[in-house]
Amino acid sequence: MTRIKAAKQKAILDVAESLGYSFRRLSGHIYEHPEHDSFRIFADTNTFKWFSRDIQGDVIDFVQLVAGVTFKKAVSYLKTGDFEQAKLIEETYQPFQYYLHEEPFKKARFYLKDIRGLSDQTINTFGRQGLLAQATYQADSVLVFKSYNHNGTLQATSLQGLVKNEERYKRGYLKKIMKGSHGHVGISFDIGNPKRLIFCESVIDMMSYYQIHQKQLSDVRLISMEGLKLSVIAYQTLRLAAEEQGKLAFLDTVKPSRLSHYLQAIQETTTFFQTHSNVITMAVDNDEAGREFCQKLSDKGLPISQDLPPLQGIEIKSDWNDIVKQQKEISLSDIIQIAQAQVNKKHPPPKWENALEL
Repeated sequence: MTRIKAAKQKAILDVAESLGYSFRRLSGHIYEHPEHDSFRIFADTNTFKWFSRDIQGDVIDFVQLVAGVTFKKAVSYLKTGDFEQAKLIEETYQPFQYYLHEEPFKKARFYLKDIRGLSDQTINTFGRQGLLAQATYQADSVLVFKSYNHNGTLQATSLQGLVKNEERYKRGYLKKIMKGSHGHVGISFDIGNPKRLIFCESVIDMMSYYQIHQKQLSDVRLISMEGLKLSVIAYQTLRLAAEEQGKLAFLDTVKPSRLSHYLQAIQETTTFFQTHSNVITMAVDNDEAGREFCQKLSDKGLPISQDLPPLQGIEIKSDWNDIVKQQKEISLSDIIQIAQAQVNKKHPPPKWENALEL
């Protein structure tokens, strides 16, 4: 196999992650850049296209475009993970700027309770860790999910629209990651003194997982990857290892584009995963993309366990919020039946002693 042919076989999503770009899954094998909705990756063909600029190509073209390097240097990167005799453009860290005006949490609570089936107890528990807010974005009320790093500094926010508008949004509601967000951190929720990590695809799924399993959860960190992101797994694994060793300051020196390399280094040069064999649990969606992502992690040698939501009936996909909503429907049905039984007990229907004779 030639050097160029081997380079073209590198998975474009993995390459994007290694360069610090986290694309979110739209559907099937199609992924979208969080800031440019016309910039898409097609994982099944290992290609990309930036529709608004009419730019497209394979994984080598992708590296050339996003890294601003020559064809030769792009091929070298795909082979070695570094740029041959090249000075990488220095990553300049820009602090995340949060400028939204926050407002009372009424609409957000209604959405989480009545639309998503989450309890007040769950909502309040996550709210107390500062992860939730309601704010105004472009004149619309939105639910804000907040991401904090190991220093407690706000790094990113994801926005969830609270008013359905199918004409304006193809998924019914606004869903957006704010510009300038550092997506490699993820959105985390701590229970006790975390000794293991549970990864979900979204904050709603993370809250749902907590609501279902809270009695069995102790000393664990729940994390929303806001998609399926190896960079978040790498960052949070490094964070946990650094916390155990009292070396959190080390994370301040790690560049996001090098996270996957540090994760590989932990695998190959330390005994961390031997002594923490159950450290990573994947509680992602039970669909093709979620299962493929778990398999990819296993193929990399990561010791993961899976806790996927069960499929319902003839459904081919499921997430943890589906399970919460189903449980709520069952509970409501039970309440109605119990109430009806109590009414019948107190006010039984009249008994007819004599049948009507013709």
